Amino acid sequence: MYHDFQDTYPVDAAVHQDDSPSPLTNRRRLVFHGTGGEYFRIWLVNLALSVITLGIYSPWAKVRAERYFHASTELDGTRFEYHATPRSILLGRGLLALLLIAGVVLMRTANPLALLVVIAGLILLPWMVASSMRFKARMVSWRGVRFAWQGTTASVYGKSLKVALLTVVTFGIYYFAGHHAFKRLLVDKLQFGDKEFKCQSTAGSFFGPYFWFGVLTSAPSKLLEVVGQALSKNFDPGYVGAGIGALTIALLYVAYQVLASALSQIIQNQTTLEDLQFVNDSDFMDLVRLHSSNALYMALTLGLYWPWARIRAMQYRASHFEIVGDLHALRSHNIAVHQEAAFGQEVAGAMDFDVSF
Repeated sequence: MYHDFQDTYPVDAAVHQDDSPSPLTNRRRLVFHGTGGEYFRIWLVNLALSVITLGIYSPWAKVRAERYFHASTELDGTRFEYHATPRSILLGRGLLALLLIAGVVLMRTANPLALLVVIAGLILLPWMVASSMRFKARMVSWRGVRFAWQGTTASVYGKSLKVALLTVVTFGIYYFAGHHAFKRLLVDKLQFGDKEFKCQSTAGSFFGPYFWFGVLTSAPSKLLEVVGQALSKNFDPGYVGAGIGALTIALLYVAYQVLASALSQIIQNQTTLEDLQFVNDSDFMDLVRLHSSNALYMALTLGLYWPWARIRAMQYRASHFEIVGDLHALRSHNIAVHQEAAFGQEVAGAMDFDVSF
């Protein structure tokens, strides 16, 4: 089934045309208006209702959170919109839950059909990723024009097979290039209305961040292990183990967040949309300080600081993301897009696939 969105207009239709020249005309930064207090109330209600309803409310919680973050993000005087409905996400999560329950029951009873469930899941994985890319892109709009991912499911199957084989053959070394391949597959087929994004990044650009991620996590993790063994001789091993475990989790959290930001920066700085260029000027040490303090505050508050951590991260991302070019000259219209169910998105999300730009 295909839809043409009827509430569409050229992307520049809502822009006030100013004939007076300005040195800032061709440079626009994102502005994020969300606050920790606002999001904390949303997060707390979402958490409470999800627990009370045994997870049934979680699709409504997801939509509320996504709408808040998109509606709080502004570009050139216009805020983004998120269009997903809880009902479609509920269907996807329900189907996923049934598959997982069936798989667990079959494995616990040593039923040979469990292997078939696992194989079926692996075969369906690329379709889930493709569905996720389409769904997530199509649910976001700016000035009435929706994003779209126009890649094919076949291309995801082909890329998945190649990455899986090369990663196994190289004993995992190819993983950084495989991650880049999926990032490029997303961006190269991403559109804003009928205008296509183009990315020029190379697989080699991901090697450095992944290399330093390995160095900066393996060495400190080993050091923490040695310290833990030494402290266990004089203190309660249980408390020492818990403390070392918490520090290790915090280290991995900070390292992962910085790595994800570094990879996004590489992609964004090599991507264009028509005559528009994207500039991500994030700083490595700023990111380390940001996510380290977030990890510390979350530990001190037993996780209650999480909403503020998300808001702080989003504020930093927005303030360091700039679009260079004349947005007034960008004329884009919605295109007919395939109505994809939310099932693929929810499965991909549950498995933590990174399909974001």
